[in-house]
Amino acid sequence: MVYEQNILPSNSTPSHLAAKVGVIYMIFAVGILGEEQSNGNDEIHPESESERWYAAARHMMSIETGPPALETIQVRLGICLFLLSSSRANQCWYMFGTTMQLVTALGLHRRQLSKMTRGGPAYVDQELRKRIFWSAYTLDKYLSVMFGRPRLLSDEDIDQDFPDEVNDEDMFLEAPPRIQDAMDDTDVLLRLGLIMGEISRRVYPIKAVSTVAPYEAAIELVAELREWKASVHPLFGSVRASSLIPPLCRQSHVLHFAYNHAMIHATRLFILNDFTDLSRRPLVPLDLVTTHVKNCIDAAKDVMQRVDTLAEQGSMPESFWFTHYICFCAIIVVYIYTIQQHQSSPGPTTPSVSSTTEDVQDLFSLAEKCQIHLATATRKNCPSRRYGIILEELRLEVHRQLSATNIYPNQPQPIEVESAEQNLQPGNKAYQPEESTFDQPATSMNTGLNPFPYLGQTSVPGVEDPNLMRDDDFDFLNTLDGSIWWTQLDSWV
Repeated sequence: MVYEQNILPSNSTPSHLAAKVGVIYMIFAVGILGEEQSNGNDEIHPESESERWYAAARHMMSIETGPPALETIQVRLGICLFLLSSSRANQCWYMFGTTMQLVTALGLHRRQLSKMTRGGPAYVDQELRKRIFWSAYTLDKYLSVMFGRPRLLSDEDIDQDFPDEVNDEDMFLEAPPRIQDAMDDTDVLLRLGLIMGEISRRVYPIKAVSTVAPYEAAIELVAELREWKASVHPLFGSVRASSLIPPLCRQSHVLHFAYNHAMIHATRLFILNDFTDLSRRPLVPLDLVTTHVKNCIDAAKDVMQRVDTLAEQGSMPESFWFTHYICFCAIIVVYIYTIQQHQSSPGPTTPSVSSTTEDVQDLFSLAEKCQIHLATATRKNCPSRRYGIILEELRLEVHRQLSATNIYPNQPQPIEVESAEQNLQPGNKAYQPEESTFDQPATSMNTGLNPFPYLGQTSVPGVEDPNLMRDDDFDFLNTLDGSIWWTQLDSWV
């Protein structure tokens, strides 16, 4: 009704209402995009319905006049989410930069000095300011981690309060009640976003005060993550997500993915340590290193098991960029851990999480399977194809390392597949490789590590640079300390 009475093409939109109209357009665009992708439309067509609504919202932005308002930021945040969901991450980054300038220009990062009574239009406006700011803040943290780029907003400049735990429909009441269901707490992911920001700042500093400082910070922040997990509703940890109604099931998956990603982000630097070279050994007790390597691997395994379950159920949508990125992080951790386990000589100074070789093999096989899921769920023309290039290079590196240690007695043999989408369709139990121009290690009956066909493409837009994936870039076990190598990897993505 709002659209028909105020926003039909026959009714010209006043320029001062353009941002509000743009917000409605973006709601349509994001909702329709999900429907299009669920119907198997994995290409970006300018004439698709979601793209038309998106273009209309961009037009509303162009005709807006006057000072910026909250709707000015809302429509841009909606566009950022639409661009991420349609696999246009770099466009999202550029749009988000402008959005954050508007956030600070309106002072959303600062607490309002005056205390106002709960309920009424003024209260709604205040809560809307908080929600918009913390949504932008959380997105800033994740975009920074995903791209390996500096954050746009520093925590030292922020004193804004968290939003009140009030339902939308209760905001106009004189005394709106607090939300009772902890699964609906608005600050759950916001508090996790704060911890993520601290992990990026303290575990991966540009100028570390000492070699051991990032490890000490990681240990401290893992404890904070444990406290965060303990504060969340029991549905988060003790109830299987599949047994929940769809909205709670999705929320449970999001919370698990976010927590596991934060744990991986905090502990992955413990994996890249050469414990046969005491000159590179961090000043951290071995038992702590082993504990946090286990934390990292357990988190990665949980992510991959959830992704595998979602993929088998056909519930891994292309638009869920959050899942794709976290899956990418988990697979990389497992590939590197597999190499580390086979390169480290067994002994009292070797931190090992798995008690048997079969455990490592099963973990590696699960990672390869999830790489297939990621390739299948990723748009053909999206920048996230870079995930596949990096993962495939690391996967082949695992096989090269295993071959070098005589686990694979045969030399790599050439194999070729047409594409991941043609040969790795969901539900196919057998994958038949054909001719190839890529080096692929042959399988060994002794290992159980059956390599899958190449999952990337011979040419991926944006990654044709021959220096992007040089062989020496992956000689990480002998060249770079953990935090440095991880930040370099983030910048590749």
